[in-house]
Amino acid sequence: MVSPEEIDRALLFAKVHHFNHVFLQVRGRGEAFYNSQFVIKSQLVTDPQFDPLKYAVEKGHILGLKVHAWINVLLAWSSPRFPESPDHIVNKFPEWMDRSSIGETTSTGDLTKSKEVAVQKYLSPSHPGVFNYLEKVADELISNYDLDGIHLDYIRYGDSDFGYNMAARINFERQHGVDPLKLLTDNGNGYVNNSNDEKQLLYNKWATFRRKALTRLVKNFSGLVLRKNPECLITAAVKPNPSVAKNRYFQEWDKWLAEGLVDYVVPMNYATELRKFAKEIDNIYEAVPRKYWPGIIMGVAAYNQKALDTRDKIKYSRVTGISGIAVFSYDAHKSAIDFFSPIAEELAK
Repeated sequence: MVSPEEIDRALLFAKVHHFNHVFLQVRGRGEAFYNSQFVIKSQLVTDPQFDPLKYAVEKGHILGLKVHAWINVLLAWSSPRFPESPDHIVNKFPEWMDRSSIGETTSTGDLTKSKEVAVQKYLSPSHPGVFNYLEKVADELISNYDLDGIHLDYIRYGDSDFGYNMAARINFERQHGVDPLKLLTDNGNGYVNNSNDEKQLLYNKWATFRRKALTRLVKNFSGLVLRKNPECLITAAVKPNPSVAKNRYFQEWDKWLAEGLVDYVVPMNYATELRKFAKEIDNIYEAVPRKYWPGIIMGVAAYNQKALDTRDKIKYSRVTGISGIAVFSYDAHKSAIDFFSPIAEELAK
């Protein structure tokens, strides 16, 4: 999404390799790959007049592709070097950043292996400023571009120890009479005198509070899209194990499907071993009623394994009854496109 030439190459690849939908990342680390009135443009786009998304939508539709705007919803930054621009959301609104129970504003990132890039800053879904800002982001995209879909990525917390932004703590205390941080520190407000059952009940309510904050965001995106462009699909990238998603990242995606808040979820089933990949599908089978399976598009990795292994996982997904497949990602092998040949052959069947 940095130049017409790169976009042309990616879209033609998608068409030739039997993909019918493309997720184009237009919001990565709090920056825009489109022309925005309030979000700063990524420095990777060197031509200030160029609108990558406008160009990509037009070219994609000419090729018969469905074009989705892929946005990292709550991820604000992911680099050891923080953004230099004072207008970047990380610098402009530091009070919007989520915090861990020990006050950290950075998560190491569960999928990140390298220490050099293992720095992630998340927005707090409970902060009213964040909620309004993200609504403006979605509104601008859906109003100004002829999109076939909005893809919500990083619609989750940094990890189980996050959610302690001051706005969230104040809101929870208003509702339940205790600062959630004190559920861990056992001091103040007479909390230390509560029974273990009462403590567990409050902690469960704190987990529910965080889940509801995410679901409220998804519901808001859904309502906005229905009002502005009801033909536009809403998809969400989710943790593949519903239990882990719900209890570690507070991402209750089975509920999103059941309530019709999203059209599809894309479980990020990026395991390299087929046995582990299959286990994740077993977990879905146990937790998600079969009637909601048409709303599941299995996310299969290409970045961390051989093409034949990716192909086998596509085959396995289809055998289990999941027909939709999303391959992550084109970027991983765009300099060696032949890598994708076995995957394309399977997709063409």
